[in-house]
Amino acid sequence: MVADVLRDNGLSLRKALRISGCSRQGHYHQAKKRSIPPDPYIVEKTKQVAMRRPLYGTRRMAATLRRELGIPMNRKRIQRIYRQLGWTQPSMRKKELLRAAVNSRPKPSRPNELWEADLTYIHCGVDGWAYLFNVEDVVSREWVSYVFDKYAVKENAILSVEKALIKHPEAIGVRLRSDHGSQYGSRAFKESMRILGVKQEFIAVNTPEQNGHMESFHKTLKREYVWTKDFQSFQEAAEAMQEAYLDYNQHRIHSALGYQTPYEYLTKIKVTENES
Repeated sequence: MVADVLRDNGLSLRKALRISGCSRQGHYHQAKKRSIPPDPYIVEKTKQVAMRRPLYGTRRMAATLRRELGIPMNRKRIQRIYRQLGWTQPSMRKKELLRAAVNSRPKPSRPNELWEADLTYIHCGVDGWAYLFNVEDVVSREWVSYVFDKYAVKENAILSVEKALIKHPEAIGVRLRSDHGSQYGSRAFKESMRILGVKQEFIAVNTPEQNGHMESFHKTLKREYVWTKDFQSFQEAAEAMQEAYLDYNQHRIHSALGYQTPYEYLTKIKVTENES
């Protein structure tokens, strides 16, 4: 305060207060924290409304309680309740809401519970671009199946899942996560998944991180098996993909698996299940 500065210069408190225009009462006043606890009934009603409308802020919550209870309700009163409940936080943006919705989905705990699917493209020299449809297991990191073809059609997306189910017939009720690409969002693909008993789920638009395991797999595939070579034809690339498929599953170790290969990880799980 100005009065404190003047006192530091040798003036008395009375002269310092007169010069600064501050009263003695204002100088000594200290704001006291509110000690009245919130009404438990109002707190409970706030929780009930929040269960129905979890994204309501304090203004909308106060208005809702005024309507439902028929009593005056100040926004500051709701703010105190929110602080008591630990609900005060910045408003979530669109991407944060989308990420929260995906994070609320059940997380897989065993192989063949959640697969991720997507396609990528590979240049094949004189034959131009070709398309690789992949299915990966989120838990075991196994490259479950793939279809490599010159055409990016929905039939190849369907075939990649069919091959995965043939390889793992025990994958009953498996969830398949993909983006909204035309192949995976087509009516034919959805109907095929329904017939095959696969539970299809989509990531949110413009959020590739929700299909993060597949995105990471494609980066590894390109860096270790594609970009280090210069394919001159589709046939050459197809042979390389077959070699990559075997090497990735049988010999390449993964830090997420404790530096085991996917096949080593799956073998240990089968042994444990047999022993139990």
